[in-house]
Amino acid sequence: MCTKDSLRKHTYLTRKNLSEKERSISEASLVQLWDSVKDSYKAKKVALYCSVNGEISTNSLISNFLKDGCECFLPVISKDKENKILKFSPYEKDSPLIKNRFGIPEPSTSKIADLKEIDIVFLPCVCFDSRGNRIGMGGGFYDKTLSKLPDKRNTKLIILAYDFQEVESCLPEIHDIKADACLTPNQCLNFKE
Repeated sequence: MCTKDSLRKHTYLTRKNLSEKERSISEASLVQLWDSVKDSYKAKKVALYCSVNGEISTNSLISNFLKDGCECFLPVISKDKENKILKFSPYEKDSPLIKNRFGIPEPSTSKIADLKEIDIVFLPCVCFDSRGNRIGMGGGFYDKTLSKLPDKRNTKLIILAYDFQEVESCLPEIHDIKADACLTPNQCLNFKE
């Protein structure tokens, strides 16, 4: 039987085993594809993340946004282990980063953006499906945080992934927040209700 955990384990392992060359080609293709669709989105304030554990690299995407004059934000987790609400702090080219308890680099500043004012939140994933669902690492941080957005939100949610991370179903649960789109090295999928 297929479970979220089995999907997560299988895809995570595949992702971890990619060669540096495959990662580099995928990162370049992702940026190229974004450049071809970016005019469809308002992207003055964008939240990204520092890639870890084999996630498709966001480094070039972040550099491009900064070069284009966009404000970039990175997630910061609370030191309180019970608090699963992410805060988004400004990031610039030379911003100092510190590793959080999961080993993920995050800004060391105490400045926080209002989530409702961010135009796009780019989401990491282990798996995604054709209906806009995603499976993350299992902590629920993004789902908890994004549930605070208003129903009629202006913030677009875009998953970033490798093409092989697409699965038939992410077995969505009631608390899972759907994305608006997914960007991979070879396609931009828009999810309709």
